[in-house]
Amino acid sequence: MNHLFIHQFYAGVAPWAVLSLIFLGRNPHLGIRRKIASLLLAAIVLLVIPIKGWNAAAWIRVLEPNPSFTLTGILLVALGSRLSGKNFFRPADWSAAWEFGAVAALVLYPMGLGLTRIDPYAWGWNSIFPPAVATIAMNFLLRGNRFGIVLMLPFAGWVLGLQESTNFWDPLLDPFYGGGSLIVCLITLLKACRSLTSGARMID
Repeated sequence: MNHLFIHQFYAGVAPWAVLSLIFLGRNPHLGIRRKIASLLLAAIVLLVIPIKGWNAAAWIRVLEPNPSFTLTGILLVALGSRLSGKNFFRPADWSAAWEFGAVAALVLYPMGLGLTRIDPYAWGWNSIFPPAVATIAMNFLLRGNRFGIVLMLPFAGWVLGLQESTNFWDPLLDPFYGGGSLIVCLITLLKACRSLTSGARMID
């Protein structure tokens, strides 16, 4: 099995999981036929339907050739929970996933775009960076937070070479995970501010 096929296969996992979740919908009582059909339909949309000579998976790969293992893991957790009807992540685990993604995005992207003289993307080639992330993952695990398990996935993908990139930032974070995390955290913050404002009005 050549490296190109491995990279292409891995790059399609995240969009396949997203489409599967969309096709599954929000119905809490899904039959086995609906589940299988949703998974197969997602694969067909990505691999079979042509768009100007390329399939959808190829177009997505042009847009993002290296989906992070963190995002892929989160999506597979969500998909597994949807298919099984069990919540593999608790609210605290989801909060940790979005907060980590938001902080990582704020560290990487603004400085990486030249707002400062520090280039954090270069840390991905430094031997100190992976152990630092491993320490964060272990801290989550010791606190009983299941996001720590997902945060260990970038190490496996990085070692196995499942991505084209050899920079550790790429298996750890991508723009979709970072941007989505910032949006979720912003919405959560706005809701908290509204709750505090409503509480203050009730007291007055």
